[in-house]
Amino acid sequence: MKKAVFFLWMSALPFIGFAQWGDPNNNQIQADDLQTTRVARITWTQSAIDVGATKRNNAVSATFELKNTGNAPLIISRVEADCDCTAPEWPRTPIMPGQTAVITLQYDASSAGQFQKGAIVTANTTPAQHSLIMTGVVER
Repeated sequence: MKKAVFFLWMSALPFIGFAQWGDPNNNQIQADDLQTTRVARITWTQSAIDVGATKRNNAVSATFELKNTGNAPLIISRVEADCDCTAPEWPRTPIMPGQTAVITLQYDASSAGQFQKGAIVTANTTPAQHSLIMTGVVER
């Protein structure tokens, strides 16, 4: 019986050893892969804009310019404002590599004082979500 257990253990040993053998870089992205991997990337001109002072009950807007610096079409699936008083507008068609586009946030300035309004942009990028911030002051 001892010989059978010993023989089984000795025959399994190479399989256990070879299971650890492999390419040490198989889970890492190589520099050559970056040239062939198709990804969309957003590069913002500004992701935070101060619109300054505005009169009460006037709509104020900020325009955020972006560029697709990736090598695949950029698709913006959603722009979600942080409150109902801010309305976002964004391109619904794919933005090709090298092209620019704009996202506009329009705020209904109904209450006096400083404000900070934001939106979350969801796209086919990594990371998938990007923040936009608009600040300013509503005068009385």
